[in-house]
Amino acid sequence: MEYRLEQVNDQIYVLAIWDTEWNTYTNAYIIEEEAGLTVVDSCKEGHLMFLQHALNKIGKTADDVKLMLVTHGHEDHVGGETLFTKARKVIHADETPPPGSSISGELLDKGTIGDYDFTTVGYHSPGSVVFFHRPSRTLFTGDFLCFFGDPLSEDGLVSKGDDLRRAWMEYLQGGGVSDLPVFLNGLRIMKDYDADVLCTGHGGVLVGEIDVFLQELIAIGEKNQ
Repeated sequence: MEYRLEQVNDQIYVLAIWDTEWNTYTNAYIIEEEAGLTVVDSCKEGHLMFLQHALNKIGKTADDVKLMLVTHGHEDHVGGETLFTKARKVIHADETPPPGSSISGELLDKGTIGDYDFTTVGYHSPGSVVFFHRPSRTLFTGDFLCFFGDPLSEDGLVSKGDDLRRAWMEYLQGGGVSDLPVFLNGLRIMKDYDADVLCTGHGGVLVGEIDVFLQELIAIGEKNQ
């Protein structure tokens, strides 16, 4: 199984694991902060060894993780949570953690936790949330907006990703989104954060002109209503 670990910016690493069962890259993020590490999503339970190896490559261990933020409760986002025994783990109250999980369903529809703002965007799952890391102006979108099953950009895992942006616009133009009003509302929420980086649940990480990309999607969606 292939995996990639790349630095997104001064604080954030992306771990992208190629899932041969689902034919997609599945992403987790490691953020270095003064109080310890934060992890956003944790891939599948079968990916634990890759999470451990990634942490070791940056000179850390699972015990250094003090906070785990979960965008939604699907197995490819919560499966690695058992590795982080020293961490506070949080998810939206409308999501269902795995049986026996130590993830707390304490997040409401909008709020702040540490250096992160969060808002519920729904669409992909009832309690799907996006997290915005204020110091680095990075937006974590989970699967609300991602590149599930897509190849990486020709420019690499972390890039402007013009080819991925075009593919998403074509997908939206073709009517690929099922609940367009809910999706548009989520896009508007995301645009209001004015992010510099967009970290998705699967595949490419987009850097630069995020507000332009989101506005293009909004314009297409509004035209299709």
